[in-house]
Amino acid sequence: MNGQADAIDYQAHRDFFREVLQEVHDIMAARYDTREVKITPLGMGGSRLSIPIRVDGVNSKGEKVRFFAKILGSSELMTARTIQLFKNIFLHTISKDPLFDLNATAEHMAKHQYDLLNQIHELKIPTARPLGYHPLKGNLWLLVEEYLNARPINMSKDMTESHLETGFTYLAKMHKNGIYHGDIKPENILFAEKVYIMDVGNFTDAAPAGEKMAYDLACMIASFLDYAPPERIVALALKHFSKKDVRHATEYIELIQRRPDINFSNATKEMLISLMLGSGKKGKETD
Repeated sequence: MNGQADAIDYQAHRDFFREVLQEVHDIMAARYDTREVKITPLGMGGSRLSIPIRVDGVNSKGEKVRFFAKILGSSELMTARTIQLFKNIFLHTISKDPLFDLNATAEHMAKHQYDLLNQIHELKIPTARPLGYHPLKGNLWLLVEEYLNARPINMSKDMTESHLETGFTYLAKMHKNGIYHGDIKPENILFAEKVYIMDVGNFTDAAPAGEKMAYDLACMIASFLDYAPPERIVALALKHFSKKDVRHATEYIELIQRRPDINFSNATKEMLISLMLGSGKKGKETD
């Protein structure tokens, strides 16, 4: 009896999978002028909050086209909520208010990413231009973006100090325009001929701008630890952020070290905090 139930369940999963793929094919044809669609799943990071895919095809002119897309659903939403909840609980232990929003639905997550990436793109900061988001069967959502021939910085050997400074330049420009990323990490910083800022997290609406800035800055500093000594990274940050901003960012280093997607030792953490609190080098502004 159990074998028959398992067979029925397996068939239902197969049918659901085929229907979702067919919907993706239909969306790409109707909205993106793409035929002969081929869908390729991409690498899954340990903290991935979506199913990333590459979509290849041919447009009505016979030209080859390629898109990046993400499928968002209930299981990914639960993972996102768990991560956000963990971070908020940790902030509570150090007497800070919650900073991270728990996405209500997959649609909310898709819309938020579409809107914020579009704002980043409009600032002329290199990113994957968001093209649209669409409902799929089973409360899934498809977010379609421009495809970039670039790799995460943690897979690149060509990052230079100039590229690292470019990252801080882009972050400062975002903050100046009231845009806060919320999920800066190595896999969300891509590199090819340019440095690209990818994806976004989700702060609560009530989170103060200064706290969002401090968290973003701390995440970017920590994301660059494999590419330059801590003292150089802090010096680069101080070219674009004030000493006060950099000191404020130390409040989030402990939390960032606990993330599964940014790794550094306790010794590096202590050195980093010391440099950020007491660097004698002149920052962008005085206190």
